[in-house]
Amino acid sequence: MNFDNIYIVDYRKLIIWLVPTFLRKVKLIAWLQVLIAPIKGLYNDFLKYRKKVDYKLNHNSQVCYLQKVLNDAFDNESKRIYIENGIFIQALYVYAPKEELPVYVGTQYIYSDGDLTGGQIDFIVNVPIGLKPSDPIALEGFLSDMRALVNEYKLASKTYNIKWIE
Repeated sequence: MNFDNIYIVDYRKLIIWLVPTFLRKVKLIAWLQVLIAPIKGLYNDFLKYRKKVDYKLNHNSQVCYLQKVLNDAFDNESKRIYIENGIFIQALYVYAPKEELPVYVGTQYIYSDGDLTGGQIDFIVNVPIGLKPSDPIALEGFLSDMRALVNEYKLASKTYNIKWIE
């Protein structure tokens, strides 16, 4: 069901309808419209807020939606921002001879527990270099805004990195 019509109110017509017919004069209607101007302002603010909340509710942490949110905010015309999976290091297990399991290492690297748990990122946000501001202060503001937007939509346990691409 579409409930968009619930919030449509024409205050000009509403004033005319609520005033008794024998009192409907031009000056009275104009005076009532002036009195209701602050309510119209609040109504317009409410509609803007509703549109913003509907946008947030229609987008979540899925990659396709997160990409759309970032492109809508930072690269609305070209839509060049995209997200790719992070690089994960697979653990290599070496067994003791008593366990009687294969011990072949080959050309694999053996990582410590710290390498396997820390430093890995779940996804990478690729941003075109053309969007990078040249001013260091503007760059910090841009990155801060992007991080705030990604943090708002991503899952709490996920980590990410922002990478500039050609």
